Amino acid sequence: MQKAEQRLIEKHYSIFSDILYFIRLFRKHEPMVLVFSGLEIILGALVPLLGIWLPKITVELVVQGATVPRAAAVLGSFTLLMVAVNMTSTISTGGKYHLYNMQRANQIGMLFLKSLRIPYSYTESGDKKKLYWKAYNSLDMGDWSASSRMVAGTVGIAVSILSFVLYSTVIGTLSGWLLLCLTGLAFLNYLVNMGQIRYEESLREEMAQANKRYYCVSNSMGHVKGAKDIRIFGMNHWLIQLRDIVIGEQLEVNRKLFRRRSVYEKIGFLLSFVRDLGAYGYLLHQALAGNVSASGFVLYFGAITGFSSFVLGIMNSLSELRAAANSADYLRSYMDLPEENVSAGNRHIRELTLPLEIEFADVSFSYPDAEKDAEEEEVETESGGRVVFEHLNLTIHAGEKIALVGVNGAGKTTLVKLLCGMYDPDGGRILLNGVDRNEFPREELYQLFSVVFQEPLVLPFTVGENIAMDKADRVDGARAWRALEKAGLKSVFERKEIGLKTYMTKTLMKDGVELSGGQQQRFLLARALYKDAPVLVLDEPTAALDPIAEREVYENYNRYSGGKTAVFISHRLASTRFSDRIVMLEGGKIIETGTHDELLERDGKYADMFRIQSNYYEKGDETEDGNGSDQ
Repeated sequence: MQKAEQRLIEKHYSIFSDILYFIRLFRKHEPMVLVFSGLEIILGALVPLLGIWLPKITVELVVQGATVPRAAAVLGSFTLLMVAVNMTSTISTGGKYHLYNMQRANQIGMLFLKSLRIPYSYTESGDKKKLYWKAYNSLDMGDWSASSRMVAGTVGIAVSILSFVLYSTVIGTLSGWLLLCLTGLAFLNYLVNMGQIRYEESLREEMAQANKRYYCVSNSMGHVKGAKDIRIFGMNHWLIQLRDIVIGEQLEVNRKLFRRRSVYEKIGFLLSFVRDLGAYGYLLHQALAGNVSASGFVLYFGAITGFSSFVLGIMNSLSELRAAANSADYLRSYMDLPEENVSAGNRHIRELTLPLEIEFADVSFSYPDAEKDAEEEEVETESGGRVVFEHLNLTIHAGEKIALVGVNGAGKTTLVKLLCGMYDPDGGRILLNGVDRNEFPREELYQLFSVVFQEPLVLPFTVGENIAMDKADRVDGARAWRALEKAGLKSVFERKEIGLKTYMTKTLMKDGVELSGGQQQRFLLARALYKDAPVLVLDEPTAALDPIAEREVYENYNRYSGGKTAVFISHRLASTRFSDRIVMLEGGKIIETGTHDELLERDGKYADMFRIQSNYYEKGDETEDGNGSDQ
């Protein structure tokens, strides 16, 4: 099933289709690439043609006994023409190279924007994530990237074909049969080269696997983080053995490749030798017979020599295009993925009264095939999917603060993604104030939620841009400082002279701000407070903090969630005891619900888990009002 889907999303396009794709792309974003390419094709074919005519003209001037002034004038004019053509061709080549290299960054940006337009579930799909990185890598390889090789290969084959036609015209004036024989032998040479290309492509997957294993082992050997484990567990000899094995795999693939390549090269050399020997022999015979003048001999000799090189150029460019097309397939396959219609819907969120009531009505959800959130528990279905929820019913009342608790894999994170509209249920409905949330445009739906996820996102931009998650000129400074003050960071930032225009992280700026774990969580609180959405969601953002720091963070969130509907997720049960209601999940089902005290009194699964967690901390640390450390 997964392999079938992989074949479905990784489409294969013809070389001609790929050429048209990039022509349309450059015509839209950088049409000068096409202008420079056209000039390069015409001038690239004209330069060698002028090169074989110059010796002919020179010989004719000598044979005709031309005067020095006349010879100088003719040869000088011709030389100036060649210099002008060469300079224009060089400028065209350089201009094209500069522009299509700049466009690679634009294409990578297009790829990233595409990843934001496809359904969110695609971004978590293993096959589609692999396809994204294959597409990204196809653009991030410098001169070997798909777009660069496609342009270079297209221009190269066009120059070679046009030159082939022009030289064929010259040779055809000598003998039609000679031209036919040369073309036939060139076609045989082409078939031999295509055989070599197809064989190399047949080894492509084998070579990719061998390289993948080699880099995996070599990265493990050179990874600083692994140095302690390698020493403690004595892995050095084992890794060296693995290295020898994977190097042997690479060498075996290369041996097969070189053996077959050697055979094809010998056949190609033999065909080229027969072609050139026959052509030169015929030309020499015609010259000795007086059928070709001295200047004609020079012209035809150059044409026959160039003819062979252009045949080789066609084959090399075709090989280049086939390799580029293989990489371009990844890019085009990803760009062809269906996009989410975020504006579909006939209702608007301004119609909703606040605070919101949210209802999961008979909701079922499963991850297709092996695709699932790493935290979630799955149940195999007949179709091979992974079931998380079956007929789930849950109502979060307007303004209510509920805590979702349970062990890893209980379904908490999936429920949040369903809540926020990142996933659509397989069955049932999610209602907002009794209205199906699918009636609201997805782009408006996202405005209802301030969410702090498990993975903190701090971008290498300014403090203000990170709080507002918007461009610097659209940041409300006063609002941002109020949010930082509520989150307990304003005094810290002022003391350290950190302003809204200070850059965060050291990715772009050496003096960028690096926050501690607790400060980072407070910063994320500031971001949520800045957005001030009607629904506040915390998806275990404090899992890496100690229990005391986690409790303080949750208390801050609770303090500023008044008048909002709030959902708190934690696997540490005491952190969310302040909630109006606690919902305990297990295996995608609600097994208990109530306040902290009610669930302890009920002495069920929640109470058992709470007692087990309490054993990890010293007794007496937590007071009755919850102001002590997490139990």
